[in-house]
Amino acid sequence: MKAQFYSLISILIAIPIFVFVVQYMEYNANTGDAISERVISDQLGQLVNSIEMDTVKAMEISGRRALLAATNYVISSGEALDDPVANITELMTNGTINGSSSFLMLNNTMPDWEQRILSKPVDFTVTLDYWNISIANYDGYSLVVGMDVNITATDKLGKVRIDKTGKRKYAYISVAGLEDPMFPLETGGFIRRIVQRPEPGHVAFKVVAGSSNSSGTCSGPVTFNKSEDDDTKILVAENLTGVVFSRHLGIILEDEDDLSGRISCYVTGNNSAVGLVRSALETGYDVIHIDNETKSAWSMPIENSLPERYYYRIPGPTFLQRLGGDYTASPDGIATFIYVPELQEQAIPVDDYSRVAYRYFSRSGSCYQVDDMPEWFGMDSSDASDMNLTELLTSDPCTVS
Repeated sequence: MKAQFYSLISILIAIPIFVFVVQYMEYNANTGDAISERVISDQLGQLVNSIEMDTVKAMEISGRRALLAATNYVISSGEALDDPVANITELMTNGTINGSSSFLMLNNTMPDWEQRILSKPVDFTVTLDYWNISIANYDGYSLVVGMDVNITATDKLGKVRIDKTGKRKYAYISVAGLEDPMFPLETGGFIRRIVQRPEPGHVAFKVVAGSSNSSGTCSGPVTFNKSEDDDTKILVAENLTGVVFSRHLGIILEDEDDLSGRISCYVTGNNSAVGLVRSALETGYDVIHIDNETKSAWSMPIENSLPERYYYRIPGPTFLQRLGGDYTASPDGIATFIYVPELQEQAIPVDDYSRVAYRYFSRSGSCYQVDDMPEWFGMDSSDASDMNLTELLTSDPCTVS
C-alpha cells in the first residue's frame, strides 16, 4: 500500500516538472527563432543601407563620366548636342552618345555599377532596379541626377524580407574642372576654358559710400593700424588722430574732412566705415578700391581676376545649356568674361559686344567701359545691373589697341 502511495506522489511531482521542461524548451525555441530573425533583419537593413549609399555613389561617378563624355563629344565634333539631358542619360545607361560608344564610359555605366554592387559576396538574395533618370541644373556649379530605385533583400529561407520600392535618390555632380564647351564651339577650338569657381564669389559691391570730401582712385589691401608704415595699404580709421599721411596709399575715414593736399586718394564722412570694411574683408578678399567718380570704396575682385577666367554665380547659361549651344541666361546659371588679350594672341578679331562671354558669343549687348577697369573691358546696363557695377558703368565705348 505504501509503495502505491509513494508511486502516486512521484507521478504527481513529475507531471508539473515535465510540463515545465516542455514549456521551457518551447519558449527557448521560439525565443531563439525571434533572436535569429532580429539578427537577420539587422543584417539585411545594413545591407540595404549600404546598397543605397553605393547606388548614390554610382550615380555620381557615372553621371560625372557621362558629363565628361558629352563635353568631349561636343568639343571633338564641333557641334552642340540636340538634347543634352537625353544624351547624358544615354551615356549613363548604354555608354553611347547618339548611338556611338564612348570609351570614357567603359565600366562606368549604371548597368556596370549595378552588376558591381550586386556581386558583393553576401548570404542573401538581393535585387536592384532603377528607372526614371532625370538630369537638371542645380546651382550653376553643379547638376543633380535623380532616379527611382527599388531594392529588395531576403534571407535564403525566405523568413525575412526588406523592400524599399520607388525611393527617389539624388546625386550632385560638380562641373568645376570641366571644360566649358561654349569657348571651343565659338572659336573653332582655338580657345579652351575650364570652369573655375572664384574665391570670393562676388564680382563687385560698394563697401563705403563717402561724402563730397572724397577724391582719388587707388587700390590696395587695408590696415586699421595708424602706425603701420606701408604705402601700398589703405588706412581705415575713425579719425585723424596720430595719422601720418605719407605712411599710407589712401585713407578711408569715418570723420568728414577735406584731405586734399595731404593725400591724393581718400574717402571720408561715413561714420560706419570701419565696421563696413571689416565686414567686407569677411568675404575673403582683402583689397579695397577707392573710386573717384562714385566717391566710394568698393570690393572689386573682378579688378584683379580677369586673367584667371573665373566663372561667377550670376545670370548666364547653365552647363547643360552650353552643351546644347543655348546661350540664354538663366538666373541659376554661371557667367565668365571675355579676356581680350587671349583673343588677340590667337589673332581672333575682337567685336564690339559685351565682354560677358555668353553675351559676346550671342552677338548681343553693347560694350561700355567700366571705371577703373581695362579699356577693352565693358558691358551694357543690364549686365552691369547683374554684377553691381551700374554706378561704375560709363558712356565710353570699349577700345582695343
